[in-house]
Amino acid sequence: MRSNSKVNLLQMQGYFEGQMDKIRVISDLKLSENEYRSLGVKLKSLSFFVGSENDIEDYMLSILVYSTYSLIYGAVDTDFEDIFWSVIPENQYMKRMYLRMYKDVFYTYGISTYDVPRIDFLPRCKYLTARHAGIPDCDKSEYYRILSNSSSDEGHIYEEIRDKLPTRTRNILDMMDEVSRYKLLKDSKQLVQDVLDIDSLPTHSALIDKYPELDLNLIVDCIMWGFDKDIKNENSLKQAF
Repeated sequence: MRSNSKVNLLQMQGYFEGQMDKIRVISDLKLSENEYRSLGVKLKSLSFFVGSENDIEDYMLSILVYSTYSLIYGAVDTDFEDIFWSVIPENQYMKRMYLRMYKDVFYTYGISTYDVPRIDFLPRCKYLTARHAGIPDCDKSEYYRILSNSSSDEGHIYEEIRDKLPTRTRNILDMMDEVSRYKLLKDSKQLVQDVLDIDSLPTHSALIDKYPELDLNLIVDCIMWGFDKDIKNENSLKQAF
């Protein structure tokens, strides 16, 4: 999507709706920081014109996209509630209704809920948003590197690597529920091993099929990271000899 002052919120919403069957997580949309900020400006101006709850519900997918990318591009210590109420009129009588609308977006558009526990609306919305933010692009190379050096068994991998992770990624993972975080880390570690296994050389499509719950961009970027790593290793060997 191209950031353009002439693109209105309705057009943005239409674009997001058209992408939902092509992605696994919201961060697969690959919004740029400028596009994210443009979306935020348009959503925040919406609050001056809304006349009913239906107006907010109509744009709830855009609010979900904005909330997800706020974890990626916003302040590192961003809190989900602060993000949500920055674009939704904070009304204690409507709070649960708005959070329910947000949660229902995942079902309306067939977006994966990753078996996030069916608990109260606020923590559930927070867990889902964090999972769909995933690993920010700026941290992926370090994330793959850390996982490639991890020797911990799957059950304790987060305890081993948490303090080594970049701050933004650590905060997003901390925000996830334990089950979603465990599955993400377990699959990510195996993905890294597959990518670095020069004997198997799995294809892009094979990895996408093998890891149906992993973000599409996480898989693609890991392949590119492994490719770059091999090139650097090859160059290092040439220099050594």
